[in-house]
Formats: sequence, C-alpha cells, structure tokens
Amino acid sequence: MVEDLTVRDAMTTAYVGVSESDTIRDVIDVMIDEGADAVVVLRGSEAVGTVTERDLLRATTGTIPTDASIASVMSGPGPSVGADLPLSDAASALSTEDRRQLLVRNGDGVAGVLTSQDVITATASLLPASERDAETLSTSTSDLQTGTRTEPENPEYSSQSVCEACGSLMPGLESVNGQAICADCRGA
Repeated sequence: MVEDLTVRDAMTTAYVGVSESDTIRDVIDVMIDEGADAVVVLRGSEAVGTVTERDLLRATTGTIPTDASIASVMSGPGPSVGADLPLSDAASALSTEDRRQLLVRNGDGVAGVLTSQDVITATASLLPASERDAETLSTSTSDLQTGTRTEPENPEYSSQSVCEACGSLMPGLESVNGQAICADCRGA
C-alpha cells in the first residue's frame, strides 16, 4: 500500500555531485554527460547546495561568466528528509516547499535524492498492471479526444498536478499554450 512506502523505497541513490569550486561550465558539461537535471553541490561529503537546470539557465543568460564558481549560482541545500520518513510526508514537502528535489540524509552524509518523478514512479508501481494500463489508456484517450483533464480521485492531492514542462508534482498550475505549467516554468 502507498501508506507503507518510505523515502528509501522511492529515492534515487545515484545522484550527481559536484564540488563547490567547479566552474559553471564544468557543471553544465557534467549535467549533459550524466543526463541530470539537477546536481548536489558538495564540500567533501557535506551537501552545501543544489543546482538545477533553471539555476544554470538564469546564470548563463545573465551577467555571470561560465568560468565563475558554481557556488555563485547554487541554491542552499534546502530541506532534507530521512530515508525512513513516510513517502506521503516527503511528497507533501516537495509540493509545499516548491522544490524539484529533496536531499535524503543518512547521518551526516547524503544517501540520495528524492524527486517528484521518484514519488510518481513509486506510487504507480503499486497499482496492479491491469489498473495502470486501463487508467493510462482511458486518460490518454479522453484527453486526446476532448482536450480535457480528468480530476484526481484522491482529495489529498486535489490541489496538486504534474507540470507538463518539468514533470514536477506542484500546486497552482496554470494553462499556458494548452499545457498545465508550474510557476517555475512560467518564470513567475
């Protein structure tokens, strides 16, 4: 059951870490090579920040040179969670903190990261295959035929939806060019 899932069941343990002294250009290269949309900035084994694609886009379209240290554009490490926290609590933290990822702590170190995509994948994996296939097919067919979105059945998540630009589970999506887009992707 979904209630039994913990962060450990859903988190990604293979995160991309960079040093705070790496340049913006180096981090961009690492993210491209690794196919990562976010990295954890480390000082030794301590997480001191995070950098997302959006952070890099803002930096490279502004006045910060790409040979500057990544520390000049990183966000703080933000909220972190323990691996044994119920997944539903972590999902709430992702949406209320308006974060793309949460650091998962193991003592003083980082055990992994948890993204909204990890939450969606873990909870979807609990549905029987016949239900997953039926829901995907009926939702896809109705959306394509009518252009409408079906409302979530669980009132706990009724104020949250998946952003069609970044895939994050977020509250307050707005329609932009026919897509449900979060505030980050709208640039608000």
